[in-house]
Formats: sequence, structure tokens, C-alpha cells
Amino acid sequence: MKVFISSVVRGFEQFRAAAKDAVETLDMKPIMSEHFGARTYSSEHACLTEVDQCDVYILILGSNYGYEPEPGMSVTQQEFRQAVSKRKPILVFIQQTDFDAKQAVFVNEVSDYKQGYFRAAFSEPQELLKAIIQGLSRMDKANSSLPETAFLERISETSNTRSSWSHSYAPQLEFAFLPQPIGQHVVHGTAQRRDEIFQSFASLGLAKFKDGYEDWDDRLFTGFKSGDISWRVFDDGLILLETNASVPVEGRTPGLYFVSPTHLKTLILSCFEVASFNSGWYRIALKNLTMAKIEEPPATAPSSYSMPMRRQEVVSESRLFIPATRPMAEQWAQESIVRMARALDY
Repeated sequence: MKVFISSVVRGFEQFRAAAKDAVETLDMKPIMSEHFGARTYSSEHACLTEVDQCDVYILILGSNYGYEPEPGMSVTQQEFRQAVSKRKPILVFIQQTDFDAKQAVFVNEVSDYKQGYFRAAFSEPQELLKAIIQGLSRMDKANSSLPETAFLERISETSNTRSSWSHSYAPQLEFAFLPQPIGQHVVHGTAQRRDEIFQSFASLGLAKFKDGYEDWDDRLFTGFKSGDISWRVFDDGLILLETNASVPVEGRTPGLYFVSPTHLKTLILSCFEVASFNSGWYRIALKNLTMAKIEEPPATAPSSYSMPMRRQEVVSESRLFIPATRPMAEQWAQESIVRMARALDY
């Protein structure tokens, strides 16, 4: 695996040497500008060409913005933008130091980029070495994770274990999480913590203390039901959570439901909290959408409302997060809600 190491060179030699050692420790090949040798084209062109051909892009940011072959754009920033445009896996490491003015702007740009696998801070070369090894190891786990089709099939398998716990026609949110790599989880131990888990659901606003809960157990899972919500965990760590996705509207037209994007995003992030933002596959699905609209409800319910009769009752989004950070989850939830709403219009 070819790993491109991007940073300023002058005055940063110790950190670049640490990065090189980290990559080679994992039997991967570091690609560094110091090793390019003579080229028939400019060194800046050589760097961008190597970014195109690498498997992973590592960005290391220190205090200095670096050399600018073009006014307002350093070589390092060009390399980063090239990696983004080519959709390369990006691992970012930011030194805990003061930045010059241009570097501070660049750091903000990089911090707004939420699609990378990993981001970490460092102070010393040895700290950077360890962080790079950790980041590359996590990325390697992502590459060896269960395929998305297998994850979706795993969710489908649970249909045989479901009972009709809710007879509501209201739209439902189903949240699924499967840790990666998969490990054996002891269902019995989870069952002993059911009170504690229910209390955490109540604190997240997913359940109400006044509703209490009833045990929901099977030879394959343990869980509970409470009001509009159900929760189950399986031996392989699969978590399935279902809850009412609609918001109440006073005087609404019977049979018409509203799924508020704002409320839905809050629900999804609370579900991420249930999964402790662990690494793995995540899926959100909206069901029972025949008579539902994914939009903010009106302040006052109209006497009549045009509602398209659609055959599609389910829309879903899934993604592998290694790691799963809150900023990444927030962005994905927002984008997924927009895509699911759009899917219903076609």
C-alpha cells in the first residue's frame, strides 16, 4: 500500500522521519517528496501526480504554511485539495502549536473536511508516530470490514425474530449498528444492565420514565419495549432500535403524518449515542411512509392537505464509520435526511 506523506519539509525533518517510520512499521510504502529524484516536470507537478497514484494520503500540519509556488496556495494545500478531489482516504495530524496566519486558515479548511478516516493531534515526533500507526490500522480494519450487502442481509435476517410490538400506522425510524470488526458480545451481561440502559434511553429523550419498559428476549437477542420504542442487541453486537419518527401536530388531518427533519436528526444522533459512536456499519431507515411527509410540520394544521399516494414505504441510508465521530455523524445524518426526502419524490 502506497502512503503519501504531505507536510512542509524545511524544519519538519524529525516529524517526517517519524511518519516514514510509522508507515514502514506496518509494511506499507511511504511516498515522500525527498525521494522523487529528477523529473522531466516541476516538483509541484510530481507531488500531485504521486497523490493521484497513492492509496492513502497523510497530511501533517505544523506551525508554518510553507512554500507557495503560486500566490495564496502552498504545495501542501495543493496536495490536500488534490487528495480530496480524487476521493483518497485522508488521515490528518495537526501539531499542537501556534500557527502563522495562512496556516491557521488552512487548518480551518482541513478541520471542516469530515470525510477522512482519522484526525489526531500531536506534539512530539514519537507521539506522531503512534498516532499514524493507529490511524493506518483503523483504516486497514475499514478495508477488511464486512461488505455493505452482508450488513444489510444481517439486518434482514432479524425479520424472523420480530414480533408485532407496535400497531401504529405512524412512520417509524429503524436504526441499526453492527460493530467492525465483529466480536462476540455477551447478551446475558447486557440483560443484567437493562435498568441502566433504559435510564440512558430516557436521558437521551428516546424513552419516558413514566412508560417503564417490558423485557423483550429471544434465544438470539435481549432488549426491551417502552412506549413507542423497542431496542435489541444480538450476540454479534448488532443493535436494532425502532421508534416513532413523526411529530404530533394539533388538529392534523387523520392519516397524515409529518417527519420533522430537525426532530429526526436529533433522534438519529441520540441513536448514535446508544451505539457510543463506535466504529462499524450504521443504517437509518424510515418506514410506513405511504401517508407521511418528510418536512417541518405547519404551525397550524390546514383543513385539507394534498398528499401524493406513493408505493414506496421505506427509504434508507447506510455507511461504514471507522471511527464514528460526532461531526461526521451530524453531517451524514443531515445529508441522509435530504436524500431520503428526495427519494420519496421519484
